Amino acid sequence: FGPVGGGWIFDTFGDYHWLYISSAAIGLAAAALLVIWTRNHDASIAVGVYLPGNWRVPFGIALAVDRLAAMMLLVASVVGLAALLFSHAGWDRAGVHFHPLFQLQLMGINGAFLTADLFNLFVFFEIMLTASYGLLLHGSGWPRVRAALHYVAINLLASSMFLLGAAVLFGITGTLNMADMAGKIALIPQSDRGLLHAGAALLAMAFLAKAAIWPLNFWLPAAYSAASPPVAALFTVMTKVGLYAILRLWTLLFPPSALGSELFGHQVLVWGGILTLGLASVGMLASHCAALVAHGRAASTPAALVENGTTPRQRIVVGTLETLPAKAVEAGIRPPALLIVGEVVSLAGKLAWFSPAGAAVQAA
Repeated sequence: FGPVGGGWIFDTFGDYHWLYISSAAIGLAAAALLVIWTRNHDASIAVGVYLPGNWRVPFGIALAVDRLAAMMLLVASVVGLAALLFSHAGWDRAGVHFHPLFQLQLMGINGAFLTADLFNLFVFFEIMLTASYGLLLHGSGWPRVRAALHYVAINLLASSMFLLGAAVLFGITGTLNMADMAGKIALIPQSDRGLLHAGAALLAMAFLAKAAIWPLNFWLPAAYSAASPPVAALFTVMTKVGLYAILRLWTLLFPPSALGSELFGHQVLVWGGILTLGLASVGMLASHCAALVAHGRAASTPAALVENGTTPRQRIVVGTLETLPAKAVEAGIRPPALLIVGEVVSLAGKLAWFSPAGAAVQAA
């Protein structure tokens, strides 16, 4: 409720920067305390539950925190506070209602990590995404409008699939509480397994689209580059909510012990992640280099790609904006990799303070 309070205070009383920064700092402190609490208890009992309406499970809304949820809350709080502080440099004044939208997006992200109910997961997703639409358009310029049109259209389609998938699972199991749903999976007759898997597949497509794994990350980079820096920073956490939802639901509903549905779709998820890391990253490298050239950078500008930096498997490919994408493919560079552009690349040999055994530097 901290982000909601921060947004309401700003919208009601005006530009009191210390109030919403204090709200984000309190959220960070609460997330840190939750991480400490979960780490100090055995994993099997390190689960905290809060019933906002005091209705017993599975009839009422339930919020739950375990080690994974607490860690994701901490990551979101750290990024959110840092982005909020950076926005004070002037990004928050590029348009109206920046801080209420920012706080609402934080609320949606935090709620998605805490909810134990599938429909409320949808609600928090929509709160998060509705705020992100306004934040992406915050300011002006055709690039933001064009990126926002793609972003909104794909997310609305994904939200429709989310709602349909949740409805199918509710029809099959008779509940929306995720823990209760997990307990009923084994009771579903074989004749209804196909419908169960169809509903789960709809949810997976929705979550994968929101996390930009499907369709292979091609639609999301424009939103990052068009958004202001503090918004783009928060977007990096927002896209991870889709991955969190898949991890949470699939470990609950389709563990190895779920006879008849054990590990449903796991091969698709694994290969989808591999394809995204491989093909999409190479495609983005080529598009980024081409965009830099299109915006005035010389094609001969030095550029380098560092794979697995500061590890024994570090490799460096050096080229130019024109030649680097092809060289990266030829060298088989894979994420995690860091792109460096500019004359500083020519100092790679002189500044090679970290040179592990087996590191390779491939020159242009």
